[in-house]
Amino acid sequence: MKNWNELYNTDWFPRVIPFAVFMLFVVLESLFEPDVYLIYIVKSIAVGLILLHFRRRYSEIIWNVSFKDIFIAAALGIIVFVLWINMTWDFAVLGEPRANNPYSLLGKGSFYLAIFFRIFGSAVVVPVMEELFWRSFLIRWIDNQDFLKTPLGTFTLRSFIISVLLFGSEHSLWLAGIAAGIFYNLLLYYRKNIFLCMISHGVTNFVLAVYVLSTHRWMFW
Repeated sequence: MKNWNELYNTDWFPRVIPFAVFMLFVVLESLFEPDVYLIYIVKSIAVGLILLHFRRRYSEIIWNVSFKDIFIAAALGIIVFVLWINMTWDFAVLGEPRANNPYSLLGKGSFYLAIFFRIFGSAVVVPVMEELFWRSFLIRWIDNQDFLKTPLGTFTLRSFIISVLLFGSEHSLWLAGIAAGIFYNLLLYYRKNIFLCMISHGVTNFVLAVYVLSTHRWMFW
């Protein structure tokens, strides 16, 4: 049995713990649905602080990317957004989608704060946290538990299929989640850069946030 220091210093710990904490808050949101937006504030701050704490251990994040790569990542992010809002067939939805209207759940004092953190959390915190877990850690760990020995963006059919299916199952719109996982994986294989996946994921979620606030289709939040 490893002690705390040994666990803390494992390579998987800083990539798994932010995701685990995030999922714990997802459970809390389902238990206390009227407070979902307020819980999201705490979730965004908590996960964001954990990511900041471990920032020096994310050696796979390479910030030096070209404008062309950013454009490709952003374009893929918009494609995923378009697929996301259109892949809402009954069979492609797990359970009853929530449609929590912030206008009815929040008072004037907390509304703008909650919306700010909803956008910031979904467009910044979530892409960093999820890409570190799914496409830096898990997709490599599936093939090799000493995952850092596998170069980032290494393709195997086994890890591709498993990671995409698991990524889809994380979302109530499971089929849209699978489609998103495929596109983000392909970007990783093409450019071998997890930061570009974070950009693409962030663009998807930011445009989705703008869409939700514009159309009031709260089921996507």
